[in-house]
Amino acid sequence: MFRSKRSETAPHPEALRLMDVTKVHGQGENAVTALDGVSLSLPAGSFTAVMGPSGSGKSTLLQCAAGLDHPDSGQILVDGAEMTGGSEAKLTKFRRTRIGFVFQQYNLLPTLSVEQNTTLPLKLAGRSIDRRAARAVLGDVGLGDRLGHMPDELSGGQRQRVAIARALVTRPSVIFADEPTGALDLRSARDVLRLLQEAVRLHGRTVVMVTHDPVAASYADSVVFLADGRLAGSMLHPTVDAVAERLAHLGDVSAHHVPMGV
Repeated sequence: MFRSKRSETAPHPEALRLMDVTKVHGQGENAVTALDGVSLSLPAGSFTAVMGPSGSGKSTLLQCAAGLDHPDSGQILVDGAEMTGGSEAKLTKFRRTRIGFVFQQYNLLPTLSVEQNTTLPLKLAGRSIDRRAARAVLGDVGLGDRLGHMPDELSGGQRQRVAIARALVTRPSVIFADEPTGALDLRSARDVLRLLQEAVRLHGRTVVMVTHDPVAASYADSVVFLADGRLAGSMLHPTVDAVAERLAHLGDVSAHHVPMGV
């Protein structure tokens, strides 16, 4: 079971808010509107999947919401605090204290052990490293006996578990997951999705996951759909069939306009 020590402040009821967020890639005739005035509110302690056809803007939405890219206009609030504006140093500090990341290709450092990779965000943020807490989180994700192993000694599923532990160890407000099961076999993908569910239900985190897979989306509490950089509806209590059907219709609608590099 995941454990949480974040009791110093009560969580804001709204984990993530986007207000009229716009992002354009390129200039002039080559300009592509990746996000077109997107407004979105996600409650704390929720698991939301973001889906849409290729080029719909879902990856750009995640990158802007997570502070990895700057929107051209609009506001983004995480845990009630505005992230947009300010210097790059302030943005980096904001990310390190409020946001966790899980990427498709794990982004583990090959020269660091499982335990060292997990505690790296704390080290980068200049925070004290509670090794007992870090080992407890690794135990929660099934890697308590792999602390000294290197990434190349692990399976893909195990590497992604390290990435989840790394995201959890800083006790962030929101965990952003970008296609977290894209490189995994079915069994490992199912295990990772269950860990993300537990991060929400047992650990109190908020998870926002970009995925193209209706099966992965069915593990979320809700799905937000994008098409051509705009919100195109949402779905509570998603099922595989319902998500697949909605995606098929979105693909038909947006087939005439597929931005590149989104």
